[in-house]
Amino acid sequence: MSLRTWWAAWGEVVRKLVALVASFASMAGLLIAFLPSPGSLPWWAVALLVTSAIFFVVLVLLEVLELRGQRVYRRTDAEGIRKYMHDWIEHGGRVAIWTRDMTWAQNPESRKLLMEKARRRELILCLPELNEPARELAAAGAEVYAYGAKHLEAPASRFTIARFGRDGSRVAVGRADGDTHVIDEFSRGCHPAFHLAEDLIMLVRSQKRR
Repeated sequence: MSLRTWWAAWGEVVRKLVALVASFASMAGLLIAFLPSPGSLPWWAVALLVTSAIFFVVLVLLEVLELRGQRVYRRTDAEGIRKYMHDWIEHGGRVAIWTRDMTWAQNPESRKLLMEKARRRELILCLPELNEPARELAAAGAEVYAYGAKHLEAPASRFTIARFGRDGSRVAVGRADGDTHVIDEFSRGCHPAFHLAEDLIMLVRSQKRR
């Protein structure tokens, strides 16, 4: 991972952690400065420092856990993006995919997996216009919806909902950010992005199946 890609993934967290460390250090320094005897801390000062340290650790853990739901790839890292999508779809039960033209799936491994999903009736595919891969998947049993680019402008983001329609479903939303490709993961009930993605799928499914 290049420095630029690493900073795109971790930069915001680093900035927040530096701010947290600075705040904690300032508070500790201020507290010690106002103590009559720095060599012996009263119980309330110890309790305050311990409480602050606990909150500091909790905030650090929350930041790290939040970042676990984000992946950053160079836009030229087609293999890394392909592997991520393969793993996301493979273990996701029924999946709903919102894509522009399925270029990410133009490889033997992804096409095989999508065909298996289609045959098991575990694949919903939404895209602006039908293409040959979409027709093949529809023939194999997938729900394929071409909503028409002239009727609905395709959003810049792409997303895939794993375990669609079931408890524990999650959405992976891909977007371009400079020379990187960022994928954010959201769980049902934890972020509005999930419900927006689900609503888009339901909107397109309300049209005639192609």
